[in-house]
Amino acid sequence: MKCSTTVLVSAFGFCLGKGVMANAITVDPDVASPMPPPILGKRDAFTCYGVTNTSVADCQTAIDSIQAESQQGIKLYSNICAVWEKGTCKIRFCAQPYVTKPVNRTGAWLATYITTPLLDSCISQGKMGVLGDHPNINSHAGTYRLWVS
Repeated sequence: MKCSTTVLVSAFGFCLGKGVMANAITVDPDVASPMPPPILGKRDAFTCYGVTNTSVADCQTAIDSIQAESQQGIKLYSNICAVWEKGTCKIRFCAQPYVTKPVNRTGAWLATYITTPLLDSCISQGKMGVLGDHPNINSHAGTYRLWVS
């Protein structure tokens, strides 16, 4: 049985705002940013919040599909999100509204940071999680946000 994951692209109006479909994601196998070590950088931050019934197994299946394309480059432009959904798990990787250059990451990078810290620290504890490259993850500062809910 072949597993499939839905990838959606959406633009959002405010930090956790409503999604609108758009066509501005580029998946480019030649755009590979070096995979950082699985520890957060100095400016990176994550938090767990709220309550969720998201299944760790569903998220792991979604992560596995992202990892299967580990060298795929994902290029997001300002205010655009890539979304993966599997069962109860929804993963959103979004470029912040005011970035001037596209945000480039690989599937391997995403899988690493979704797993640690978001899956391990948040979803496994029954909470949603968000990771960003700026300590104030509630602001538009930084270049991206990665949500798991």
